[in-house]
Amino acid sequence: MAGSKFSLPPIKRTGGDPEARSRQLQAVESDIEAGRLSEAASMLNELALADPNDVRVYVTGWMLASKAGNAAAALQSAERAVALAPMSAIAHYCLSEAQQGRGNVGAARTSIDQALMLAPTNLRFRELAVNLANAQADHATAENHLRAAFAQNQDIPGLKTMIGNALRYQSKFDEAETWLSEALAINPDDVEALHGLAMVAYLQDDRATAQHYLSTALKHRPTDTGYLYLDAVFKGEAPSQPPEAMTRGLFDRYANRFDTHLVGALKYRVPQKVSAAILSRFPDRKLNILDIGCGTGLLGVSLGRIDGFFVGVDLSMAMLEEAAKHHVYSRLHHVNLLDALEATDANEYEVIAACDVFIYLGALDGAIANAFKVLRPGGWMFFSCENTPDDGPDFVVRKSMRYAQSQKYVKGLLKTTGFAVPAIEELDLRMEQTEAITGFLVSVQKPA
Repeated sequence: MAGSKFSLPPIKRTGGDPEARSRQLQAVESDIEAGRLSEAASMLNELALADPNDVRVYVTGWMLASKAGNAAAALQSAERAVALAPMSAIAHYCLSEAQQGRGNVGAARTSIDQALMLAPTNLRFRELAVNLANAQADHATAENHLRAAFAQNQDIPGLKTMIGNALRYQSKFDEAETWLSEALAINPDDVEALHGLAMVAYLQDDRATAQHYLSTALKHRPTDTGYLYLDAVFKGEAPSQPPEAMTRGLFDRYANRFDTHLVGALKYRVPQKVSAAILSRFPDRKLNILDIGCGTGLLGVSLGRIDGFFVGVDLSMAMLEEAAKHHVYSRLHHVNLLDALEATDANEYEVIAACDVFIYLGALDGAIANAFKVLRPGGWMFFSCENTPDDGPDFVVRKSMRYAQSQKYVKGLLKTTGFAVPAIEELDLRMEQTEAITGFLVSVQKPA
């Protein structure tokens, strides 16, 4: 979204030549933009000493710290700016950006809302509000902000597409199709509109229309791995796994609301069940655990500290940053779970856990084989799967873009690999809207 350059608020000065001070601040901004950060910092310190109540100094300090990649200093400068000028829209905008930089999306949303209350026509502020709402998958709020921007300027490139996709994420398919079709009429090469229309059709079981729109999108992006994957799915195929970037992007966006949404709204209880299963076999807590696809660390939260190494791996750095906050894991590694298992030495762990991880992986052959290698003799593996009937394919891709495996397929893999006979508990993994997602939890041991 295009935005206008924000203007600095009027301030109460404590002395000196106002025009000269403004020129000095402009010079500092020029130094920052040019990357002359030492010179900018030196001048800014002088200006702060001369007038410590000039809010512009701290707004510029936020700019300097942001340019330097110093998130803590950016936050400190923005907080000082808001304290000095609580009615300054730009100060609240800076604070929002700084809070986002520190990973506090909730606080950032509160700050940008305050900025928009003070300056409701600032499209730069509105754009940040959209991005923050999307970061927490709050597509209804994103839609509201996008509509406000549209009411202000209907000529913003791509805005109709963004509104259409915000509606799609809320399953408002008829409205979404209208907006996306209008966007495509304006720009027939709008790949995001084509993708959105393909998904709208697919989610309404119109695969022919979905394939039409996606094939058009592929003409513009023939090597896009995400589109190639969707093309296979729309044709009724079940690729062995989705592109890594697709899975990473999903969880990077989901990380800061994962715990509350999954545990609260979706009634997700698999980590608690796995935790109980581990403690029933290792009551003294003396063991090493590998938590593959650890996400935000829900297993660690449920299990607590152990007397041994508790290692988590995940494809999403944002997820790992959340997991680190629990201070339970010995180490956290940013790596694909298949690569992690393959690279790990044999006989390293007493337990491997994969809580709702294989729903993002179709073929489990490599994961099961390498898990067997990594486990110590007598060790245990616990994992959950969504369920698909035994009389169908080994695994399928559901409309949700998650995978489901058959129990027959899983049991066969475990037997072929050398595991003992597994214990399988059928259960509802989580809720999706008003429906329970059925699945099963596997507890299986590597023979001693």
